[in-house]
Amino acid sequence: MDTFQQSTSVYALAVALAKSMSTEELTRASLLLTQLSTTMATLAGLQNLEQSSSTQELADLPGLR
Repeated sequence: MDTFQQSTSVYALAVALAKSMSTEELTRASLLLTQLSTTMATLAGLQNLEQSSSTQELADLPGLR
């Protein structure tokens, strides 16, 4: 799936969900998914930093040069 297909699929899902939810349900779902997305992005960033740090520590070991 390319980026355009993925974007279109996400949009179609959002429209389908919005049509079947009340305004309050839609707002709650939006807030929940925003929090989930932000938390996942934070965890991915921390994992990336941790892996980069581990890679740098290995590169700094004298026997591995």
